[in-house]
Amino acid sequence: MQLVVHMGLDEPLSLPINYNHILQAVIYRSLSIMPDYAEFLHAGGFTRGQRQYKMFQFSQLVGEYQIEDKRITFFSQVSFEVRSPEPLLIRLLGECIWQQGITFGDHTYRDVQLELYDYTVEEQELLIRMKSPLTVYATDENSEKTFYFCPDNPEFYEMVNHNFYRKYQAYYGIEPMSGICLEIHGNKFPKKMVTRYKGILITAWYGTYKLSGVRKYLDFLYQTGLGAKNAQGFGMFEIL
Repeated sequence: MQLVVHMGLDEPLSLPINYNHILQAVIYRSLSIMPDYAEFLHAGGFTRGQRQYKMFQFSQLVGEYQIEDKRITFFSQVSFEVRSPEPLLIRLLGECIWQQGITFGDHTYRDVQLELYDYTVEEQELLIRMKSPLTVYATDENSEKTFYFCPDNPEFYEMVNHNFYRKYQAYYGIEPMSGICLEIHGNKFPKKMVTRYKGILITAWYGTYKLSGVRKYLDFLYQTGLGAKNAQGFGMFEIL
């Protein structure tokens, strides 16, 4: 399911450039309407081995803005989208935002409009564009250094597929029968973005891609996101 949130700003909303953790905290706070469920997600969510998946994703903020001194300020209105294969999560989030508004810092914005969708993917091949950047990585067991993969490396696409396998198994408890295939579409190379999440540097990529696979697997990825760190604001795509 998908929830699009529109906020009318009675005063400008000023955030650090790297605001993903703040928007994530806003979502968790809104889900506290059901404390046990919020704690389940915050504590780890769905697991496969040592890996944890929250099974939701969110877009970047969209609206008229100005950037100055490493801060981004939105004026008049701002929107964002949350998706999840968990209808309960989306409905709880929408109910809380409708009743209580959205609080950033010490200010609550109560002029909100919500759009609730239950769009499902019905194709086996999609042309997609990243709404939030796509990231995949590996961590060396000995040095504990993290390596982020680039779209000019075949391992980038292998890691996207491996992530899908793990995420699907964590949610459904069974492995998918087949993988998915992602490849760059067109001649324009994906745009690189380096950002910080709670002090950690993350390398991620925008761009337009062709995504193919079994229909229900593509629908799962539409709800959960491509690649890693979806619940930190990465991997949401739109269908062109």
